[in-house]
Amino acid sequence: MSGPPTLTPSRARALAAAGFALAALAGWCAWRVNLDRACVVQDTPYLSLCGAPARGSEGAIAALRARLDSNPGDANAYVELALAQRSAPAVAAASQVAPMQPSVLMLQAVAALEKEDWTHAIAPLVQLVEHRDTPQAALVLARLIAGGQGALMSPYLKPGTHWLPRVLAQLPQARANISVALPLIVQALQAGILEPDAIRSYTRQLKAAGSWADAYSLWLALQGRSLPILFNAGFDNPFQPDGFDWEIPAAGSAGRAGAIVERKGAEERGAVLDIRFTGRPIALPMARQPLFIGEGRWRLKGDYLARQFRAEQGLAWVVQCTASAAPAGRSEPLGDTGGAWRAFQFDFTVTPACGMAAVLQLETFAAQEAVLGARGRVAFDAFSLEKLGR
Repeated sequence: MSGPPTLTPSRARALAAAGFALAALAGWCAWRVNLDRACVVQDTPYLSLCGAPARGSEGAIAALRARLDSNPGDANAYVELALAQRSAPAVAAASQVAPMQPSVLMLQAVAALEKEDWTHAIAPLVQLVEHRDTPQAALVLARLIAGGQGALMSPYLKPGTHWLPRVLAQLPQARANISVALPLIVQALQAGILEPDAIRSYTRQLKAAGSWADAYSLWLALQGRSLPILFNAGFDNPFQPDGFDWEIPAAGSAGRAGAIVERKGAEERGAVLDIRFTGRPIALPMARQPLFIGEGRWRLKGDYLARQFRAEQGLAWVVQCTASAAPAGRSEPLGDTGGAWRAFQFDFTVTPACGMAAVLQLETFAAQEAVLGARGRVAFDAFSLEKLGR
């Protein structure tokens, strides 16, 4: 005689998700159900809402059966009977004549969830989210994704559908990280269901949550190709937000900025990273790029130009760990060059304590110089990153 099924972690997650799902669906029509029950026993201050007879009473069921006897094609009567009886035969009959009726879809989902039949629960829930934008159904699907059932939703990701973004929007309420939906998101991107702006938004969420591997996977899917660790190293292309490209944190505040940072054209250089210092306090970092980088020894090279640049110790590129406060390395001070391009380089080491990602960022070499400000112009170009060894 076989014992009970083993409660594996994935099954435990699924059961927990189903429990939350049933609770969410139970509240879907709770007010109407409770009113119907009160109407049956005539115990409610809202008797004027009850009608005669109340749904679920013997009289109501008899009246519905009489309607069906006289008109076997009365779809509304089938739906009302299914809601009144909540029995499998009644729900099956209503599903035949009114398969897309919201109440019928809800009853189908509840019945399947009670049996832990995720596949048959997902189908009506997707229909409710797609065609009715029902938030309760979206929350149930989000909880099922959090419970490890996302793969069962893959067949419903078809071009032109809209249900997935609505479900993903419910993940915070389901107390789940966007990571749990990563396979669905990548599939939706490839099918043209999700726009690049949506993918960047999800990438930003993953980075903020410290899910660097998932964030980088989504970034690669968005780019559609393998990429160097240092992206857009020559500043040749416009910066893409919310990914693993260059970021200008203080962009948009030029009127009060101590450092105005832009991607600009330069003679014989194409585009460069251009910084104009105004003498006001400088917001740090001036520019940065997240790096999904492995352990080991690395070397960063680049060119820079500084013209009439007045700062006590100059600037520095810093590789900041994401899992610890200590930097992995920093350049020597970069000062005025008299308007000539010069090469610079520095080595740094990424250790396990650094985390799965680091951030390459431009700072003042001394922290107090950010408060004091600087004047002049500095530009950077032709960066490269190479691994030296373990």
